[in-house]
Amino acid sequence: MRRSLIILLSILSLTSCAMPVTTVRSVDSRPSISMSGANDMADLFVDGLKVGRAADFTEPNQLKLEAGTHKISLVEAGMKTFEQTIFVESEHKTIFVK
Repeated sequence: MRRSLIILLSILSLTSCAMPVTTVRSVDSRPSISMSGANDMADLFVDGLKVGRAADFTEPNQLKLEAGTHKISLVEAGMKTFEQTIFVESEHKTIFVK
């Protein structure tokens, strides 16, 4: 009886010990842009690559970019309607389309 009690207590003490848990969270600290005043049907191109509709990246939605110089273009019905070269460094930038 005593031996089975010691074994039971040993098993309980081993199973009650929790392994340490580590949670790693990374923050995407890349600069971002958003569009203001763009037509909902305009396609957004960054450095010649289509990234989606301009309407998808209006505030509060943002497009994360690598820091540096980028060429932003809007294309509607196959015609380029807006083009701007921007420099993004370490913050959010709103592109205003006229």
